[in-house]
Formats: sequence, structure tokens, C-alpha cells
Amino acid sequence: MFRTIVRSFGPAADVVRVERYAPPPPGAGEVLVRVVAATVNPSDLVTISGAYRSRTALPLVPGFEGTGVVERLGPGVTGLAVGDRVLPIGTPGAWQQVKLTEARWCFAVRPELTDDQAATCYINPLTAKRMIDEHVVPRGLPRVVVNAAGSAIGLMLARMLDRLGVRAVGLVRGDPDRPELAGAPWSAVLSTRHTDWPAELLRLTGGPEVVFDAVGGPEGERLALTTRTGGCVVHYGLLSGRPLPADLPARRPDLAIRLFRLRDWVHTGGRAEIQRALDEVGELVLTGEAASRIQHRFPLAGIADAIRRSVDHARDGKVIVVP
Repeated sequence: MFRTIVRSFGPAADVVRVERYAPPPPGAGEVLVRVVAATVNPSDLVTISGAYRSRTALPLVPGFEGTGVVERLGPGVTGLAVGDRVLPIGTPGAWQQVKLTEARWCFAVRPELTDDQAATCYINPLTAKRMIDEHVVPRGLPRVVVNAAGSAIGLMLARMLDRLGVRAVGLVRGDPDRPELAGAPWSAVLSTRHTDWPAELLRLTGGPEVVFDAVGGPEGERLALTTRTGGCVVHYGLLSGRPLPADLPARRPDLAIRLFRLRDWVHTGGRAEIQRALDEVGELVLTGEAASRIQHRFPLAGIADAIRRSVDHARDGKVIVVP
């Protein structure tokens, strides 16, 4: 068998290696899952870089998202059978041919989903759905702004918000007229390379009520400061490599500033609640609101090329690893 392994933090394409391994037999409450498709996500690359080293143990088998088939059951496992298609979530390890995991972290895959669809129906779709359910739905039809609007999750947010009757404003760091943005249901798209974008955003919205910030740093800060009194800033990404300023809550005590991490919800939610949410986002994948474009597939042996492709051509869609 082959797996990827990270033994030191750094740029993912440089530190991820492929090695032979022999997966151990599953113990009590465990299963072996043969991985059939996995994705390369920014969350994988950020973790490999060492951004979360205080809670990341090495050596690490990366890959937070993938799908597979149950190959072997350990003693005491119920509710699963050999041959079941599952999403083995809760821990990394999708970038290998066979993943040993606890059975309680294996969730059923909707039968209508292809392997590629199943592999992409966890992190981005569930993050988008949970953030909308928690921070938009309770406010009715608020004015919403999404930065990193051209990202996979940014486009999902636009489509899922539009389904609720909310036309959001998108922010991008580059060209606001590129095709994938024009095809999404934004009310407007602004480029942050123009220094007057906060003034234009205020003109269009009067100040957003809900902000989804995947960037952080100075751009996230400027966006947060446009938020109207009593609004909510949902900070869920670090594309700039920098968090929001630590003093922002003191400067804007009227704002609800929320750090969203999917893992926090997953690790506190009940099994039935998580399965129901995965079924719901699976439906959204099938109907298109939470679908991901697939740009390329790589074998596990080509993981360095897969990582570089994911970074250099991020706008083109998801990269799939086929172990």
C-alpha cells in the first residue's frame, strides 16, 4: 500500500512524500476504508505549512476530505458493512490508499453522488451551509458580503444565499469581470485592488449586516469596519496568512465577530445531526448550488503535481487525488 506522509512543516509540494506502508488491522470500533477519491483543499495546505502546529502532530497523513468503501470491520462495529460507501471524516488521512479510522466517523454517502461529487461534498458545502444556517437565516434577508468571492466556497455561498432570496455582494482581489464571477448570482462584484472599494460597498449596501471573511489581515479588517452597527463578521479563512487584528472587538464592540471552524461543529454535533447535514448538502451538490468544478485528477504518486496544480490553478476548480 502507499500513503503520503509529512514529517516536517513547510510548503506542501516540498514536504509531502509518498511511502509504502502496511495498514494495521482494525481494532475494536474501527474500520479500514479503501479511499477512492480525495481532494486537495486550502485547509490541507495551511495545515501542512505549520499554521496550526500547536494542534497538529507529526508525522501526518494529510487529506481532510475524501470518500471510500469499507473494506474491513473491527470487532464490535455495527451499522456498517463491507462494501458501504462512506465519508470518513473527523480526522485527516484521505491521501492514502487505505485509511484506518473509527467507525463512528464514517457517514453514509448518498447513492446518487459520483465518487468525485462525494469527495467534494464535505468541507466547502457543509461549511457554507452551517455558516448560512447560523448567521444568515436568523436575520431573515440581511445584506451580505463575501470576500474571496471567486473561490470555490465563495461561489457556493453566492448560489446558496441566492436560493434563500439573498443576493450578496462579492469581493475579489483581482478582475471582477472574470467568467466564473459573471455566472454567479452576485448583486455586484467589487475588486479590492481599487482603494475606494469600502466607499463603494457602503454606497451599494448602506453597510452589510453579515460579512463572510475568508481572507483576514488588512482586507478582512477593512471589510469588518464597513459592517453596520449590530452586524456579524464570520471569519472562517486565512488566505492572507494573517488573522483579523486582536483589537478589532475593542474598536467595534457592537459587532458579533465569530470564528467559524467546521471541525468545532463536527466534533460537538451528534451523529444523526451530522448525517442529516451531509444528506442535505449532498442534495445541494446534486442540484448545483454546492457543486464543485473538477479541473484535474492525479494518482497518489503525483501528489506534488496535484498540490502545485491546486495552488497555481485554484480558479479552475478542485483537484482530485485518486489513491
